[in-house]
Amino acid sequence: MEGSLRIPLSRVPDEGLDLDLEVATGALGLDEGFWPPLRGVRLTGRLERTGPQEAVFRGRATGIFRLQCSLGLAEFDFPVDEPVVAFFAPRPEAARGEDEEIELGEGDLETAYLDGEAVDLVSSLRDQLGLAIPLQPKCPEKCLGEYPGMCRRLETGGDVGGEEEVDPRWSGLREWRKS
Repeated sequence: MEGSLRIPLSRVPDEGLDLDLEVATGALGLDEGFWPPLRGVRLTGRLERTGPQEAVFRGRATGIFRLQCSLGLAEFDFPVDEPVVAFFAPRPEAARGEDEEIELGEGDLETAYLDGEAVDLVSSLRDQLGLAIPLQPKCPEKCLGEYPGMCRRLETGGDVGGEEEVDPRWSGLREWRKS
């Protein structure tokens, strides 16, 4: 089922609502210059009411990022499959005024606010996908696969080629580098 990530609470029955949504990446509001390319996003799980104006979503987010190896700069697909748990409650009355300051408690940091009378899963999905991106991605084919030695040399500031690959005409530079 393809659908919106904004679900009215009135549409959530007492027994809960099972979701299986294909999500267009444009719906996530990703800043193009700050996010790697993403495709195949899917959100599955269950949305349940926990009170008259409260809900919880428990499920999984999947997708495929196109990343660049932090060492060898090779591009590769990085699949993600992450759990998503989001609690939704009405915005506190004190938080509705623009000029008033409020103090956040620990529970406030884990709660998303209802958008009117609806649950909006966009922020929760976007946050979880963002947390799945490694800070220093390494390509599975070379760094984590058939050429781990090359990537270790790159990581320590060494060169990519092995000693046996050096052209003999460069041997003078090797001696100069040692001094």
